Amino acid sequence: MSDEGDVNAVLDERPDLRDALDTVLEVDERHETWSFEDVPIDSGPFGELVASGVVESVGDEYRLADPDATVAALSGESSEEMTASDLGDSLSTFGWPTFDRTAASALTIALAFVALVRVHPLSSIYRDGNVVLSGNDPYYYRYWVEVVLREGGSALSFDALSALPANVTNGEPLFVATLWWFAALLGDGAAAVGDVMAWYPVVSTVVTALFVYLLAVTVTSDRRVGLAAVLLFAVVPGHALRTSVGYADHHAFDYLWLTATAFALAVLAETDRETLSSPRTWLATLGLGVAVAGQTIAWDASPLVTVAVALVVVGITIAAVDEVRSPIVAGLPMVVGLTVATVLSVVVHVVVDWHTPRVAFAPLVVLGVSLGAVGTATLVNRTTGNVRHLLAVDGILFPLGVLAFRYTRPDDWNALTSGAMRLTAERNIAETVGLFTLDSLAGFLLLGFTLVIAFPAMVWGVQRARTRSVWVVPVVYVWYFLGLATLSVRFVGELSQFLAVFAGIGFVRLAAWVDAIEPLDGRTVPETLPTLSVPDRRTLGTLAVLFLLVGSLGIVQVPVKTAQVTIEDSTYQSAVHIANHSADLDESYPDNYVLSRWGRNRVYNYFVNGESESYSYARQTYGEFARSRDADQWYEEFDGRVGYVVLSTDRNASAETTYSHLTDDYGSRSPDHGGLAHFRALHVSSEGQKITYQVVPGANVTGQTAPNETVTVRSNVTVPGASFTYERQTTADADGNYSVRVANPGTYTITAGGDAHTAVVSEEAVVNGTRLGVGQQ
Repeated sequence: MSDEGDVNAVLDERPDLRDALDTVLEVDERHETWSFEDVPIDSGPFGELVASGVVESVGDEYRLADPDATVAALSGESSEEMTASDLGDSLSTFGWPTFDRTAASALTIALAFVALVRVHPLSSIYRDGNVVLSGNDPYYYRYWVEVVLREGGSALSFDALSALPANVTNGEPLFVATLWWFAALLGDGAAAVGDVMAWYPVVSTVVTALFVYLLAVTVTSDRRVGLAAVLLFAVVPGHALRTSVGYADHHAFDYLWLTATAFALAVLAETDRETLSSPRTWLATLGLGVAVAGQTIAWDASPLVTVAVALVVVGITIAAVDEVRSPIVAGLPMVVGLTVATVLSVVVHVVVDWHTPRVAFAPLVVLGVSLGAVGTATLVNRTTGNVRHLLAVDGILFPLGVLAFRYTRPDDWNALTSGAMRLTAERNIAETVGLFTLDSLAGFLLLGFTLVIAFPAMVWGVQRARTRSVWVVPVVYVWYFLGLATLSVRFVGELSQFLAVFAGIGFVRLAAWVDAIEPLDGRTVPETLPTLSVPDRRTLGTLAVLFLLVGSLGIVQVPVKTAQVTIEDSTYQSAVHIANHSADLDESYPDNYVLSRWGRNRVYNYFVNGESESYSYARQTYGEFARSRDADQWYEEFDGRVGYVVLSTDRNASAETTYSHLTDDYGSRSPDHGGLAHFRALHVSSEGQKITYQVVPGANVTGQTAPNETVTVRSNVTVPGASFTYERQTTADADGNYSVRVANPGTYTITAGGDAHTAVVSEEAVVNGTRLGVGQQ
């Protein structure tokens, strides 16, 4: 037999021989000739292939009569020129997922549930016509989006992106550019920026949830698992924390690219000769390239995330050898996709100077690892064909590769190790704590019961990955990010998407165990997805109870964790009061800079002066200031640099510290402190949680009394939220002259010896440092 038509004729007549012929082809690619014992098929199909001439004998051994014709016949390709009719037939086999109205409706409800969970803190975001984003870091991105928007209002004015500094272009440039583009599209200035940033996490998370569904269904071929995964994904507290409405950090943006990458890999995981030419395969290949490139450009720590892609490719090549499939065929779409990703990320780096070369060329490193994995697997496949040999070779090459990287790229190695060190450094930042750290078991609450129900399925998934390549994708991702989350809870969000897939499997198995639904079929792969039917009321009730049990901890913890990042009323009240006060004085930055604890510093400064780029000064200065013993000693440091100071009253501190003086005595004279001259009490928030001070020169009250007489000035001060007595004391000089600065406006009683006078100190005098003689106003 010498042409493709004859092979097609055999397969048309006996389609049951296709699997046997595919197995023979795998063996034929590794050996020039082979014996019947080398091919794991029955003697009946083998005899048919020999009798039909597809397989020919060579002495005591065999070989394919025409390997090229066999490949073309099995793949459905034609060696002749494709006609228009053939093209139409090819497009008709694109492989779109079958539409199931019931499943679509259920998925819509599940996605709506995801959105509903994410929007519950809406009233904390929209206050008095202001968009009050959650957290501190979102105000950094808000600042730069507004800067770019001012530089060029049109969504087509990409030159405006040149305003971004290196710390943004080397950080999250794609994230900032995307937010700017949508805000410019709405065309309502800073108001549009606030709305876009408030709602982007919700929209991004709903799309991410859709990819979670697609990934789960692609892996398990069961829509029920997909729906369960989405519903459980909705109530993972650690993910909801970072993706709720108003939490406009880069996380929700990163999660979208990450899940899209995993879905593309899952589509490509079981590529064989028959599906290699499918448009669906090459669309997924393009999607992989775009997703990996987007993932790379989105975040400066993306190389750490991209490692998972390399691990997946290695795992799929191992599975291909184990399944007697060609590693070249299995790996080709992924290699092409990574090539696309490399080209895109490098072009962006070269053309617009986004990211350092170390980040921009990360896909190239993954591409190199992937080529090495495919090459190694192919070599083993064509020699011994034993998967254990491949595991041994990979086990040897991995440490050698690490050592080669360390000594040939020492700068990159140092950057990698220093990045890893940051995972466990800076323990005063909550997100750097490990997930299972003994002194922070609350970190476990970030996952709810999702990990509990997912863990058995994660172990089972490792076994399934040995028989179906598609399982390699979620298995690698879930275990890799569980490892990272164990080091730092900042990776709980990345873990959540993949944990949800296995939680969905666990939920379906649990529901089947109580006879609520049919069990999950993990052995066979249906040609089309089974349709989804609406269960009866009893079954729906059982499933609802199971969901409430499994999701109960997450349902409780989502609002608890979300409340930890929404801006407190006391913070918002203080920021608005300072902003109004500063506007009345017509102040500008940096005269109205707000010093506070760094965790809310960007919030204050955004609303007061719009300068929310950095909290570094607050982080370096606030603690030292609060621990010092005399706040007035900081006046020279603060003059022209700090206009306001906000203190939280929820800390315990020594009575001798500035913090205690300002929070307990409002800067008045006390047994431990003299009265302060430069810190004017301005506002106390409801329930006294925040106290705001204005840094002022202080009015200089002067007068005359007996030589060396003790002079006391005292005033009853009322500010929004508090009333107190403010007192200072000084001693007249040898000529009886005295001078004392006061920080608060009001009517003062001045006592010296047996004499008493009054002086009215205006706000202007306090702010301008005016000298007032006793009796002057």
